[in-house]
Amino acid sequence: MEIKYFFQNITLSGELRDFLEKKIHKLSHFSKKIWEARVDLSYHPTRVKGHQLTYVKGEKIRLEINLRMPNKILRGVARAKDLSQAVDIVEKKLRKQLEKYREFSKVKRRETVKIIREKKCLTL
Repeated sequence: MEIKYFFQNITLSGELRDFLEKKIHKLSHFSKKIWEARVDLSYHPTRVKGHQLTYVKGEKIRLEINLRMPNKILRGVARAKDLSQAVDIVEKKLRKQLEKYREFSKVKRRETVKIIREKKCLTL
């Protein structure tokens, strides 16, 4: 799995980058089909006047992780006071989506096998 980073108004130390990579690689245990992970991280220290009220007071970090998979893109977004909170929130969101994706693929496989068996019975 390839991980691409995009930062805005922030630089990450080696420890934080390793922490982020570990969390993302944990997600690969749920599915081996993840091709790419795109990490968008931005830091907004104050609210800018004239913009919509998108940032709650104190939530300075915005983290977005997109996972590219066959026929699917999974996305998790979080705003938090610090990076570790944001990573935990996004990890939970993506884990839920990966579990749902895995169950969906199992059901599809079962339906396909059932259809194939029915066609074989009809041809005999």
